[in-house]
Amino acid sequence: MLPKYQEALDKLVNESYELAHCAKEAFEIVVEVLESKDLERLKEAKALVKGSTKREAKIDMRAIETLALYSPEASDLRKVATIIKMSGEFSRICDYVKAQANTLMQEIINEDLVDNDGTRLAFYKSTLTALSLSVDLIRGISIEESKCDDFVSILEKSIISTLCDNKEDVDYVAKRLNSVRKLERISDRCVNIAKLKKFAIEGGKLKL
Repeated sequence: MLPKYQEALDKLVNESYELAHCAKEAFEIVVEVLESKDLERLKEAKALVKGSTKREAKIDMRAIETLALYSPEASDLRKVATIIKMSGEFSRICDYVKAQANTLMQEIINEDLVDNDGTRLAFYKSTLTALSLSVDLIRGISIEESKCDDFVSILEKSIISTLCDNKEDVDYVAKRLNSVRKLERISDRCVNIAKLKKFAIEGGKLKL
């Protein structure tokens, strides 16, 4: 492998993982704030994921330049393609984290944050585990993703039950349901990231 190509590939990897790390750090803060109710910390979380779309575009452009300059073949080509896809997944995760931070901020300001049985906190923590595993690409991510699906079912039933008892809160309940479903997408994308890593190493057919 050409030294300059390896250098370009290393830059791509580093930029992709910097984006991933920001998503992880930001969501760690969101999980913390769910308990502490510290609005200033939420501002830090939002700052970490700010500009994620532009960072993704920068990675994509660098990847295109790498392909044009060095014309990698086979496994090397897969690596570049994988980095492009992974950065896209992490960028979407950043969007979801930002949405969760905004939702949580409004709930704290309006004093309507409800977590009677700890299910929401457990859901957040399980999602954080899946995200952390995707950043480190450690086996076990699918277990946490499955747990997140279970938490979604529990939370959806709880939220719908709340609607039945308080029909005037339709808008609030709809927002809560939307927030839960967006959060669940983080763990789904973590699984996609693991699949992309497997594809980069082994090749074959990519299934997302």
